[in-house]
Amino acid sequence: MTGAGRRRAVGGVAVGLAVLFLAGGCVYYPTVADVGGVRIQPEHGRVVRGGDGALFFVDLNSTGMFEDVLLRVETDFAKRAQLLGPNGARVERLTVPGATLVRLHETGERVALSELTRELKTGEVVIVTLVFEKYGPLGVVSAVE
Repeated sequence: MTGAGRRRAVGGVAVGLAVLFLAGGCVYYPTVADVGGVRIQPEHGRVVRGGDGALFFVDLNSTGMFEDVLLRVETDFAKRAQLLGPNGARVERLTVPGATLVRLHETGERVALSELTRELKTGEVVIVTLVFEKYGPLGVVSAVE
C-alpha cells in the first residue's frame, strides 16, 4: 500500500469513527414520565370503627400511565377484609386506571374489615396493606376514627 492509499484508508476510518461518535451522542433518554409505568400514591387513609368491625377509606392517586388492579387488602388487626362495591356487595377486584384518582369512600367502593383481633382506639395509627396485581403490596398509614 502506498502512502496516499494509507492516508485515504486512515482518513476514511477516522471519518467513520467521528460519525459514529457524534451519532452516539444523539441518543434520547426517556424520562420517568415518558415511560410511564404503574405508580400509585395513597392519600388520606382512615379506618372508621363501627359495630364489631370497621371500614377503610383511602384516595388512590394513580400518577402512572397504566392501570393496575387491587386484588385484596390485608391488615394485622382484622382477620377478614373485603372489597365492597357502592351497593355493599362483595367485589373481587378493583381497577385503578392510569393517571386518575380513585376514592374508596362511604357511598362508593370501600373495604370492610371484620373479625377484629384487637380493639381499635380513636387516634391510633394503623397500617393497611393493599395488594395490587402489578405494583404488589402497598402499605397505607391510616388513622383510626
